[in-house]
Amino acid sequence: MACVVVDIDDTLISTDRRMQGIWRHVLGREIPLEDVETLSLEQVFLKFASAEQKVHATEFRRRFWDVVLCLEEVGVELLELDEAVPFAADVLQEWSKQCGLVYLTGRTDNTRELTLRELVKFGFPTENVQLLMFNVEDYARMRGEDPSGSTLVDAKARLLSQLSRKWNVIRVVDDYPGYFPVYKQLGVPERIGLLRSKRYSPRDYIERGATRVVESWKQIQDDLSEQT
Repeated sequence: MACVVVDIDDTLISTDRRMQGIWRHVLGREIPLEDVETLSLEQVFLKFASAEQKVHATEFRRRFWDVVLCLEEVGVELLELDEAVPFAADVLQEWSKQCGLVYLTGRTDNTRELTLRELVKFGFPTENVQLLMFNVEDYARMRGEDPSGSTLVDAKARLLSQLSRKWNVIRVVDDYPGYFPVYKQLGVPERIGLLRSKRYSPRDYIERGATRVVESWKQIQDDLSEQT
């Protein structure tokens, strides 16, 4: 059976305001939204952490990811700051009528119910869909527990490879260029990069294997309207 695979964070749901809240909680200071949108996590820490905080960088790194992964209760509370990406729900509702729909997300399995609740809240289809999630252990390297451990790209490849044994993945949509080599290697024919223009360029996606780059879900919705 054919299916479409879609990322969640910053593809369907904008996390910028939540990330701003996480940095506020971890560093104890306000980080401008523009910096959250444009800088990497490491760049934000280097720019805004105090000298004392930088001395304990490993501890702050672990704390940051514990909040992101909702291993701390405050992480659950900050989910309220998430916002739906415009037009995404409309497109996915239409796609779900045509083929299978799989959410493949870097969120961890401990947030499954929270994530499903959020998808419902923003109008995304949740009936007859699959939700594939990372394990907390997949973040051991990011959290500084295992510097030689597997990467998030490895985790994404593992899940997509497992999915590909049962489904014919015809399309994928993702905002992070770093995952596109995986999509290309596993033979997904339509690989759409949702441009995060404040952090990446269209070339970043194309050079890593995207077949198309769009600036918004409205472009995809317009394509669907032309086909009907």
